[in-house]
Amino acid sequence: MTQLPLMSSRPDPAALSVPSRAYTYRFFLSACFLVLILFSLTFRHSTVGIFILCLMDFLFCADVLVRSAGKDIWAGRMSFAVLVTLCAGAGFLYSTLNTFLTVKLYGPVQDLFLYTALLITLALWAERRLAREKEKARVFIKKLDDFLPKSGRLCVGRHFRKVFAGELKTGDLILVKPGERLPADGILRKGKTSIDEQLITGNMLPTSKIVGSHVYAGTLNKSADVYIEVTAVLADSALLSVINAIKQGERHRSTFKSVLDIFSAWLLPLLVLAAGGAYAALLHAYGAAHWFTYLGVLLFVLAGACPVAWVFIAVFPFFFTRTGARREKIKIQNMYVLDELSRADTVFFDKTGTLTYGELRVSGIFPAEKVTKRQLLTTIATAEQLVDGPFADAINLCAKEHKIRTKRLLCFDVLPGLGVEATCGEDKILAGRTQWLEERGIATSAKVATAAEAVVCVARNGQFLGYLTLADELRPGAKETISLLKSLGKDIVLVSGDNETSVAVIAQAAGIEKVNSNVLPKTKAEIITNLRNLGKRVVMVGDGFNDIIALLRADAGVVFASGRNMYNNWVDVIVKGRDLFPVSYLFTINKKLRRVVLTNAVLSVLLSGGWAAWLLWHMPHAQGWAQPIGGALAIVLVVLLNSMRMMKIK
Repeated sequence: MTQLPLMSSRPDPAALSVPSRAYTYRFFLSACFLVLILFSLTFRHSTVGIFILCLMDFLFCADVLVRSAGKDIWAGRMSFAVLVTLCAGAGFLYSTLNTFLTVKLYGPVQDLFLYTALLITLALWAERRLAREKEKARVFIKKLDDFLPKSGRLCVGRHFRKVFAGELKTGDLILVKPGERLPADGILRKGKTSIDEQLITGNMLPTSKIVGSHVYAGTLNKSADVYIEVTAVLADSALLSVINAIKQGERHRSTFKSVLDIFSAWLLPLLVLAAGGAYAALLHAYGAAHWFTYLGVLLFVLAGACPVAWVFIAVFPFFFTRTGARREKIKIQNMYVLDELSRADTVFFDKTGTLTYGELRVSGIFPAEKVTKRQLLTTIATAEQLVDGPFADAINLCAKEHKIRTKRLLCFDVLPGLGVEATCGEDKILAGRTQWLEERGIATSAKVATAAEAVVCVARNGQFLGYLTLADELRPGAKETISLLKSLGKDIVLVSGDNETSVAVIAQAAGIEKVNSNVLPKTKAEIITNLRNLGKRVVMVGDGFNDIIALLRADAGVVFASGRNMYNNWVDVIVKGRDLFPVSYLFTINKKLRRVVLTNAVLSVLLSGGWAAWLLWHMPHAQGWAQPIGGALAIVLVVLLNSMRMMKIK
C-alpha cells in the first residue's frame, strides 16, 4: 500500500490563512440555509425559493472557499477548497439549469440543491477546524512574567534599599534572603547557601553555592543570606532569554498541513477525468449535437462523485486516535507531528523527569558493623523528620515504607550544602555529606567513595552508623524504548543540565552513548537548531520549563507531565504515565493511523463513485432528492466504522 505523508513541504493552502472566526460565522449561517432547504424540499415549496436559498448560501457562506480556491489555482496548488468549489459549483449549476430551463439536462435527479448545501456546510466546518488547529499550533503564552523576580535588596554602604529587579546594574551588590528568588545573574561574593536551580538547569537537587559560584536570576535561595555581585541584569539573564524566546518566537516547525488538502490534490484530477470520460462517451455514442443535454452527466458526476465523507476521512480517525491514546495515558495535541516522529533522524532526551522520574528515592541502605538497617533508618529518619528538601523527602518516604517510628527531637539545625545536626534526648545525630562528617573527626566507610549515587552518611554521638544512597530512578521501559528507536535508525542523544557523573550513570543504564551534560536551556535549543539547519529532523523529549525552547525548536516535542509542571500545553504530545513505553506507542499509532486514513480515502471515493454510477445506470427513471443524500450519509457511516479501529492502538 502506498504511503502518503500526513504533512507536506509545499506552501500552505490559502484557506489555512483565513481566521477561524471567519469560518465560524459562515458555518452556522450555512447550517441555517441547509435546514431551510431541507424544510422546503420536505414540504415541496417553490423550487425558485430553494434556488434563492442555495444562491445565498453560495454568496454569503461559500465565498471564502471560492476566494481561497482562486488563490490556490493561481499559485498552482490543488487544495480542498478547489475541490469543494468545483464540485459545489457543478452541483449548483446543474440544479439551476434544471430549474429555469424548459429542456432538462440528462441526469438521474431533478436537482442537487440540498447535496450542494450539505457539501458547503461540511467544508466550512472542516476548514474552521483546521484553521483553529493551526492557530493553536502557534505559541501564545500568558502570565510568563510570573516567573520573573520583581525586586531585590541593593546594598548602599551599610544600608539596603529595595529596588525593582529591572533597575539593577552590572556591578551592584545585592542581598538575597532564604526563600527569595534571585533578581539577576551574578557571582556569590559572601556567604554559603544552597539554591534551587530547577527552573534553569532542570536539576531537582538544590546546588551548593560558595564564594565565587555563579548564580542565575529566577532561581530560589534555600538556606542562608548571601551577597551577590550582579554580572548580568535581568534583561540579559538566562531566565529572560528563555521567556523572550517563548513570547516572541513561533514554533520552528514544518509548515502546517491538512490531510484533506493533500488527498484532494489526488482526487481532483481523478474526478475531472471520470466526469470528462463519461461525458465524452455519451457524446461519442449519441452524437455531439446533444452536447447540452448530456452536459448534465458531466455536472452530476463532478458534484455527486465528490464524497461528502471526504470531510471525515481524517477527522474521525483523529478523534478515535486521541481517545485510544488517552487510555494509554498519552495526550496528542497535534496529530500532524506523529509523522514527524516517524521521519525523525535524531531524538533528544532530557534526563531528570524524562528518562528518570525526577524524584529521589533511597536506592540502598548500608549499615556499619554491628548496626542493623532498622537502627540506621530510625536514626536518620529521626534527624530528617522536620527537614524540607528532596533528600529528606526520600528518607522520610523510605522510613514510612519500612514502618519506622521516629523519636522526638529537642532541636535540629540545617547546614546548607552539608547536612543536618540534630539532638534527640542525649544523642547527637549528624546526617549529611561524607566530607562534613570526616571534618568533624568521624571516620566513614571506604565503600562510600566508590558509590556512584548521592550519599548521606549518618553518625550518632561520634560513631559512624552507616550510609544511605539516593538516586533518581530510571523509568520502566527506558531501555526497551531506546533499543526500539535505535532499531528504527534514530540517533539518540541524552542532553541535560545536570553534572557529568549523574548524566553518565543514567545514560549507561538506558543504553545511550551520546551525552551532553551541564547544558543550559539556550544551548539545548542551539544544538537542535544547528541540526535542523543541516537538514536533520529532530524530536525533543523533555520535561519542565528549562526544556521549553528546545521542545519548540524541534520538529516534534514530547513532554512527560508532572504535577509541578504547568508548561505542558505548549507541546505536541503529553505523556502522563510513569513509564517510557508510551513513546514507542506513538510509532504504532502513526503506522495504524496512516492505514486507516488511506483506507477511508479509498472507500469514500470508490463508494461515492459507485453510488453515482448506480444512479446513472437506472436512468431515465428519475430519483428523488433523498437518494443522493442517503447514499452520501451511508458512506459517512462506513468511514466512521472504519475509523473506530483507532480506539485500540496496540
